[in-house]
Amino acid sequence: MEQQCEVEIEGLKGKLAAAETEKIAVQNDLDSMKEKHRREIEGRDAAARKERNLAHRSLAREYDAEVRARIEALTEYNEGGFELEEELERLRDQEISPDVDYGLASVSDPSLSHLELPGVSGDSVD
Repeated sequence: MEQQCEVEIEGLKGKLAAAETEKIAVQNDLDSMKEKHRREIEGRDAAARKERNLAHRSLAREYDAEVRARIEALTEYNEGGFELEEELERLRDQEISPDVDYGLASVSDPSLSHLELPGVSGDSVD
């Protein structure tokens, strides 16, 4: 009986040693996976920072170009070379307005008062 117990104990010791070896292998795999994921996250973070930095630089260049254009326009205006009508036309071309005012327009140009325009009576308006 004692010999049978010793055999069982030796068998259990072998199983325990095998389980310990497997535990070490699984822990090493887990540590390896943790390191791999840490590097992937660091890589994604670095890529996101780089992309954000490039976007900031691009936006800064666009803003810089806008500021330079305004400075140039103001300098031109101060030097007397600014064409107001051309600038107004350029701005009107850029204007996009979804609202249309169908109200009566007031005309401040006195040369238009000499035009003979048909009158509108209250009867012809619905």
